[in-house]
Order: sequence, then structure tokens, then C-alpha cells
Amino acid sequence: MKCPICVIARQLLFKNIESIVTAKPNTVQTYYSQKVLLRKKSDVSQHLPKSATLLQNDKQATVVLLGTVHFSKQSIEDVSEIVKILNPNGILVELCRQRVSLLELDEKKFLEDAKNFDSKKLKQAVKGQNLVTGMLHAMLLKTYADIAKELGVAPGGEFRRAYHEMQKIPGCKLYLGDRPIQITIARAFQSLSVYELGQVLYHISTSNPKPLDKNNLEKYKDKEFVQSQFEEIIKDVPAFKKIFHVFVDERDKCLAYSLQECVRSVENPRVLGVVGMGHVDGIIKYYGKMKQEDIVPLLL
Repeated sequence: MKCPICVIARQLLFKNIESIVTAKPNTVQTYYSQKVLLRKKSDVSQHLPKSATLLQNDKQATVVLLGTVHFSKQSIEDVSEIVKILNPNGILVELCRQRVSLLELDEKKFLEDAKNFDSKKLKQAVKGQNLVTGMLHAMLLKTYADIAKELGVAPGGEFRRAYHEMQKIPGCKLYLGDRPIQITIARAFQSLSVYELGQVLYHISTSNPKPLDKNNLEKYKDKEFVQSQFEEIIKDVPAFKKIFHVFVDERDKCLAYSLQECVRSVENPRVLGVVGMGHVDGIIKYYGKMKQEDIVPLLL
């Protein structure tokens, strides 16, 4: 007999990864004609962009994992390139239901709002959250707004492209693969002592990050570079190691499990996973190995 907590937690994740929309063959004009590259399974890996990994390629399924930089225009184009090669019948994105609005974000309006992102808008965005969770959520929102303002690019462009590409493929489904953001934020703070929490909040509120150069965004696809950035932050504030464990490693496990479930639920699966580059190594490590009992504790 399953314990009630396990059942509830399982339903929470399954609800989170369920298909949110399906392209209907009788209402969607087929975009992928004979001109589209239709590759044999053995040929797929030869045509993938460098930021993509062929995670599985056998009689059971073909699974491609794309690592992206969330504000990169090239990452957006990489999505379309892989879709033409794979012609997927399932696409999983690194989003949860609390962030699904990114899929239909009005980019022009977002960029206009980012230029005028003030304390009033910040308070409205985190209304109803407790003090600590609200503070971290507010900092994340401000970071997104600042980056968007600097680069002139709205966040989540690769996810919107995946959503739009899915709509062109008859019968293709889009899946949300990430853990709810509020659970992630809560677990991150719960992992810290009061002293560590103070250190983290002080560092975030007083640090003056270097402006991002849109011409150098692609270097964030270099796994070694990303790892060096993590190590540099941890060196300054050791408590960030615990936060990265929650935000990266735990979510790697959830995303890997969601990808497994996506493959399991699609007939003759040809699945594309679209995630931030920082999650790629972890998903490769955990894919095919995650069980329900591994995931349930990460949803509480």
C-alpha cells in the first residue's frame, strides 16, 4: 500500500509533466513536407548542433537533449534545426506550470516592461509569498529583467520556439518537465542555516555583476566555463554550494525522470528535450536511472 504523501507527491510531478497541448492533424497544416530532412536513426547524431546530445538511439526510442543559453538567439535557432532533423512527436521543456506563461510571452511588451521594472512591479510579482521566498523570487525576476534590458532579448525564447515548432507537427505533444519553482525556492532556503541565509542575501543584494556581452553568450555553452562560474561563486560564498545543489542537481534528477516519463508515454518516441546547458551533464548522468522513490523526496 502506497503512503498518502508518496501518492500526492507523485501526482504533483505527473501533473507537472503532463502534455499541455497537442497539435491536431486535422487542424494544423503540415509544415514538415518532403523538403524537411528526415534522417534515419543511425544518421541523427551526425547532423545535430554541437550543443545537442543524442541521449538515446535504439529500437525503443530516439531522444535528443539540447543544452541552451536562455538569452541566446542561436539557441532558439538550434531548436528549429533539431526539429527538422528529428521530426519529434514529443518535446519536453525546462518549465513548470508556474512558468508556463513564458510560452506565450509578448516579447516586445516584456522588453518594454523590463526597462521600467520598479519596486511596485516587483511587489506585485511576489504578492502572496512569504518573506524569504518572496525575496529570492524577486531577485530572480530582477535578474531576468536586468539581463533582458542589457541584451534586448526576452527570456525563454528557446522554449517559445519549441512550443511554436510543436504546433506545426501533427500529433506532437509538449511536456513541462521541471519541478515547480516554488518548491525549488523553498527547498533552497530550507537547506541553509540562518547565518548562511544572511550571507547569501547580503551577497545578492550588494554584488555588482559584470554586464553581459551578447557577443560572448555562446561561451556559456562550454560546460567547463559554466562549471568555473559556479566554482567562483562558491569560493566567494560557500553557502551557494547548497543552493546550487537544490537548483541544479535536484532539478537534474527531476528533469531526467520527466524525460523518462515523456518517452514512456509517447508511442514510437522521438523526443526532444530543451534545457539550460547547466543541466545537461546531470541529465545525462541520471537519465534511465531515476525511479519514483528517488523523486518523491525532492517534491516535499
